[in-house]
Amino acid sequence: MTVASSERTTDYLLIGGGLAAATAAEELRKRDANASILLVTQEAHRPYHRPPLSKEYLRAEIEREGTYGNGGVYVQLPAWYGEQRVEVLRGAAATALDTRAKVVMLSDGTAIRYSTLLLATGGRARRLNVPGMDLPGVQTLRTLVDADEIRAQLTSGKRVVVVGSGFIGLETAASALTKGAQVTIVEPFPRAWPNMVSPEVSEYFQQQFAKRGATLRYGHTATEFVAGADGRLAAVRIAPAGTTGAGAGQAEEIPCDLAIVGVGIHLNTELAASAGLEVDPKHGIVVNERLETQSADVFVAGDVAAYPDPIVGRMHFEHWDNAIASGTTAAINMAGGDEPYRHIPYFFSDQFDLSLNMLGYPSNEAQTVIRGEMAKNQFTALYVQGGILRAALMVNDDAQMDLLRDLIAASAPVSGDAQRLADPSFDLASLMPKGTV
Repeated sequence: MTVASSERTTDYLLIGGGLAAATAAEELRKRDANASILLVTQEAHRPYHRPPLSKEYLRAEIEREGTYGNGGVYVQLPAWYGEQRVEVLRGAAATALDTRAKVVMLSDGTAIRYSTLLLATGGRARRLNVPGMDLPGVQTLRTLVDADEIRAQLTSGKRVVVVGSGFIGLETAASALTKGAQVTIVEPFPRAWPNMVSPEVSEYFQQQFAKRGATLRYGHTATEFVAGADGRLAAVRIAPAGTTGAGAGQAEEIPCDLAIVGVGIHLNTELAASAGLEVDPKHGIVVNERLETQSADVFVAGDVAAYPDPIVGRMHFEHWDNAIASGTTAAINMAGGDEPYRHIPYFFSDQFDLSLNMLGYPSNEAQTVIRGEMAKNQFTALYVQGGILRAALMVNDDAQMDLLRDLIAASAPVSGDAQRLADPSFDLASLMPKGTV
C-alpha cells in the first residue's frame, strides 16, 4: 500500500455511490445516531436511482434534480446528507484495501481508517470487443452521464441501433421508439430472454416491439461500428451469430446515427480481490448470510455481493430491489445486528404501456403456465419446476404479487397437472404449505 499524503478516520466507510450504499447510510444513521459515516464514490453525483435512466429520465419526462418518485433521480436531497451527518466524497476512487490495518487508500493519496467497511462497488457497463466501439455515437448506459449523453441525441427520426435485448436494451429501445426514433434491435440469441422465458413469452414481447415499428435482428451479432466521413458512427455492421471466416460474406450494414450497447455489466471486484477477499468469478465478492466477508467488519451489498440463497445457492442479483434490501441488511449487521439475508429476487421493467414484475427464480427449463390473457396484455406466467412454484412474471397483472412472493419463498408444491393454475378460478392461496406463516 502506498504512503498516504493525508489520513482520516471514520466509523463506517461505504465504498460505492449507488443505491446499496445510500440505503445502508440511511439504515446506519437510524441505528447509530452518533457514529461518523463516510460514503466514497467515483462519480461526480451524489447517489441516484438507475431505473429511470433507461425510462422516464431518458425520455425527458423527469429531470435530474429531486428524488426518485418526485420528479428526479436522486436517493436523497442535498440537505439530507448535512442533516444526517452523512459525508459524501465524490470523484474519489478507492485504489487499495488493507483489511488487517482497516485502511482504504484513495486515488488522491488519502488514507481512510475505518471501523466497519461496506463494499458496494457495483459494476461497469460491458463493452464489445469489436472495431469502432469508441466512435462518437456509440454509447453504453450505466451512469447518469451516459443517460445525459443518450438523452441529448434521442430525437424524433433518429436512426438508433440497440445492441442487446436484455432489460436495459429493451427499455432503452422502448424509450427510443416512444421518442419517435427508428429502432433496430440486434441480439445474438434467437429470441428474447431465452434463458428466462418460454418461446411463447419471447414471441409476445418481440411482437410488442415489432408492432411499434422496431426492426428485430435476432440471431445476429454486431461485428463493427462503422465511421462516416466526419468520424462519427454511420452504421453498424452485423452478421449471423456464430459465423466466422466464410460467414463474413453474410454481413450487412445498418445505417444509423446512434448505437446503444446494452450487453450487461462487469462486476467491480478488483478492490476486493487485491485485498485477498474471496471472489467468485461469476457472482462477485463472497459473503455469508449476514453479508459479511471472511474478513471481520467487511460487508458487501448490491450487485457485487455473492450471497448464499437458500433455494439456489450462491448467487448475485443486479437489480434495484436487491440494492435496497441488501443495503439494509448489511447496515443492520454492521451496526451490531445479526440478521440473515433472505430475499426473494424481484425486478420490474416498464416498456410502452406494459408494467412487468418478475419474482423468484425463472428458468427456461420450468413449465410455464399462462394465467390471464396475453392478447389483452394482462397475464401472469407461472414457473413450475420439479413440482414447485419457482417464479412468476406478471404483465399488467400484479394484484397477487405479495401472495406469489410468499408462495415462492415457501417453495409451494404444485401437485398434479400444473395447467390447472391457468384457470382464473383456481385459488393460488391454496398452494401455500400448511403451517406456513
